[in-house]
Amino acid sequence: MSLNIVIAGVGGQGLLTFASILASAVLRRNIKVLVAETHGLSQRGGSVRVHVRIGDVDAPLVPRRLADAIVALELIEAIRSIEYANKNTVIVANKQIRRPPLPGVKAPSIDEVLNMFREFKLKNYIVDAEEIALKAGSSLSTNMVMLGALLKTGVLSKLLDIQDVEEVIKSMGGPWIEVNLRALRKGYEAI
Repeated sequence: MSLNIVIAGVGGQGLLTFASILASAVLRRNIKVLVAETHGLSQRGGSVRVHVRIGDVDAPLVPRRLADAIVALELIEAIRSIEYANKNTVIVANKQIRRPPLPGVKAPSIDEVLNMFREFKLKNYIVDAEEIALKAGSSLSTNMVMLGALLKTGVLSKLLDIQDVEEVIKSMGGPWIEVNLRALRKGYEAI
């Protein structure tokens, strides 16, 4: 058995924290997990992808068309990661679009992106993750909202439940525990 997840976003959105918490929860169940990061100019808001491969796998990068889930912390990054999708892939995407800072470059609208998902016939969940994170206590917890949403889709249900992830967050310590736990739970409830 194997499970492949691509986490996509831009630098500074906490993709590595997302992947680290997910991987730690999987490891607590004594299941093999590999994590790999690929990125462009991540420190300048460029595209970042983190690959999480769970189970009987040997290579850290998710092969094209083999993602079980794509989680995008920015909506356009979901489209940029579509090469990993197949007819069974579940897309979980933050509704936010970060406008390109380049003059003359127009970002697609939310409706245009959703139409692309429909064209590909992909099952998708769109979450207003930043708004939910703010209600939980901080927009910096958007990544935890998205992790909660992923857990609710059922993609990981044979391996983990939300309590497994909550235990990892609690074990991390620090001032953000309660905010992250609230954000995780609110993301779970948003689906």
